[in-house]
Amino acid sequence: MENYINNYKNFDKIYIYDFRLGLGGIGDYIKYFIILLKECMDNNIKLYQRVNNIEIEKYIKLKYDCIYITISDIEKLNNAVYKYPQHYYEMGEISHKNFNDIDIPFNDVFYFDNSVKLNVINILPSNPINYISIHLRLGDKFLETDKNHVLCKNDIRAFSEEQLYKFIDNAQDQNIIFFCDNLSYKTKIKNKYDNIIITDSQIGHTSLSNTTNKEILDAITEFYIMSNSELIYGASNSGFSIVASLMNNVKYIS
Repeated sequence: MENYINNYKNFDKIYIYDFRLGLGGIGDYIKYFIILLKECMDNNIKLYQRVNNIEIEKYIKLKYDCIYITISDIEKLNNAVYKYPQHYYEMGEISHKNFNDIDIPFNDVFYFDNSVKLNVINILPSNPINYISIHLRLGDKFLETDKNHVLCKNDIRAFSEEQLYKFIDNAQDQNIIFFCDNLSYKTKIKNKYDNIIITDSQIGHTSLSNTTNKEILDAITEFYIMSNSELIYGASNSGFSIVASLMNNVKYIS
């Protein structure tokens, strides 16, 4: 990454990563940037990220400020090509194997703002030193929010409750933090198992227009907590937990 940045000013071709509200969640924001960055590094292309002043930008930041660009500075360019997540949907079909050829450590590119780290105590006062994480994404259909703002109303993520229970039963000697996009289900699992820990977060999808700033901060804080666990068990398909594992190379089990 440092070699790319050191030669950055010498590249003539320019791509601009334009991630706006409604184009995806936390995992999408990070993974599509990494995919695009890899393309730019391999082809000597200068990559900028357009500053859209969305909440995610406040909390998950690029380590290199030179990559940020404002709309006023973009207007001064005459050879820039805009790139959006939809240009890479096929490549971004999220799984670990898709990133085998992308030898870019995610934590060499992004870092968490200190406000995220400070928020851990607010949503997880008894944060254990050693823990594993379980993440269950039920899907947008089960989001407990105003349905008028839900973009994918029929989004359902398949999972096996039997396999979920089996995993928890086999890890009774460990601290398990259980993350879910549905409070009712999260509470159900907490009530069923003594070793399950849940956060006191306000659940919200960062891609929806009615999600509050508090909900976005809490979601990113959960992402941060998950990225620092010893193992992540993904109970259903979700870029949130897979990208969290890639942030610090945490072992991931699907």
